[in-house]
Amino acid sequence: MQFREFIHSPVFVCAASSTLASAAREMDVHNVGSLVVTDDDERVVGIITDRDVAVSIGRGLDVLTEVSRIMSDDVTTVPEGTSLDEAAATMDSHGIRRLPVVDEGNHPIGIVCLDDLYDYFTQEAITLFGAIRAQAVPRE
Repeated sequence: MQFREFIHSPVFVCAASSTLASAAREMDVHNVGSLVVTDDDERVVGIITDRDVAVSIGRGLDVLTEVSRIMSDDVTTVPEGTSLDEAAATMDSHGIRRLPVVDEGNHPIGIVCLDDLYDYFTQEAITLFGAIRAQAVPRE
């Protein structure tokens, strides 16, 4: 399977100046668990998740707090030409569940989620196990 088949597009974004309330609404409207944060030139500058919003509000931040205060600004991205194995290894080595895919100008073109990769690799392992069992010689 090709990496591009795992890329969810369009990717939903917000500005760093957006409020937590507006970010939460956007996630709700689009039924997603994260938004890629972009600058005025629509380049990736961060990512915010539904968990980030919930934890921040739970810690007493106001819903009018700007996304820039809580977003992860050390966001890991990959170019669209990345292989499936490279993307999975990147997610594993950085301990991330969501991986924005960017073009040459660092503009988001999609996002890959760990759950999608997990489902795929689990099915591949099951298929491989079945093939190995089918080839096994029965013991007498």
